[in-house]
Amino acid sequence: MARNVAILTILLACCLPLTLPAQSPPAWLHPQVREATYPPETFFSEFSEGDLRPGESVSELLDRLKSDAKRGAAGNIRTLIESVVEKTDRQETYGQEFRFTSVYQDRTQQTANADIAGIHTESYYDESRRWGYAFAYVRKSDLAAYYRAQVEHRFQEVENNLSLAAQLVDTGGKAKARRVCEEALQPLASAEFARDLLAAVCPGDTTGMQSSRYFPLKNRLLQTLIDLEQSTYVCLQCTETNFGQKVRIVEPELKRLLAVNQCSITDDPGEADFVITVTASTRRHDGNAVFGDGVLKFSLADVEAKVFSNSKRKVVYSEGLTQKNNGDGATYESAGRNALKLAAGAVWEKIKPFVLGE
Repeated sequence: MARNVAILTILLACCLPLTLPAQSPPAWLHPQVREATYPPETFFSEFSEGDLRPGESVSELLDRLKSDAKRGAAGNIRTLIESVVEKTDRQETYGQEFRFTSVYQDRTQQTANADIAGIHTESYYDESRRWGYAFAYVRKSDLAAYYRAQVEHRFQEVENNLSLAAQLVDTGGKAKARRVCEEALQPLASAEFARDLLAAVCPGDTTGMQSSRYFPLKNRLLQTLIDLEQSTYVCLQCTETNFGQKVRIVEPELKRLLAVNQCSITDDPGEADFVITVTASTRRHDGNAVFGDGVLKFSLADVEAKVFSNSKRKVVYSEGLTQKNNGDGATYESAGRNALKLAAGAVWEKIKPFVLGE
């Protein structure tokens, strides 16, 4: 009997709801504790609090408050950075005006708006008050160490890209070299943001900011971009006829496409990076189409294209293609002109990877 009572007591105890101890309020809830534990000379921090919005869960409330606190702490850091930068006179491009400066400034702004590394967040919900709290903080010395390493890492990225660009130029890949340099704008912008943060947090850390390395590196990158703009020289040699009559349809369209892709045209094959030879002619296409009161004519453009690379001293592309007009042909001659213009675009898509190094 006593044994049965003991078993029943254990079963009842297992069925009773467990009462867990409530979460203790964190010390940072109190302003005096925050001030003493996270002093502003050592930490960036931000406190946030609020109640539940309609339809909002406790976890959503705390996530919102943590985001607010983190945003506030990051805003305090950016405000300090902007204040320090405004007081700093920096001749970043040695008095030269660069076309790519605005592009670089866009990259810098995007980087500055990114999350600040290393910010910690904590939260607490008071059940009795139905009120939430969040606290975000980061130690200034941790920030300095992180961004000091970022300066070095980003500088190395830029230098690697510049070295690769130089190698590409030597092997005739100027267009690809330009893209490699454009990619280096982002790490350079990241390095500038890291330097600004260091200037704000550790004004005397000139070694970490590496000014003697930064200014020449930025100048070199921007100047290289200018040197590579329109630096791929192409000599275009076209022979084209439309039903036996000499025309210039493929040539001007190809020149336009080359220009918008940062290539320059030269008449001297010796100074060109690439010599492009195009031979095009047209012929009738069997089969017409009735349209309204008239008959649409169809013609075909037969095109042979070759790309000779002066740096490699060989033909890197040689192929023929046939292009039909798109229906704009009251006569075979007009259909042929349309086919030739369309053929220019088709030729460009074929030769583009060889000219631009894609």
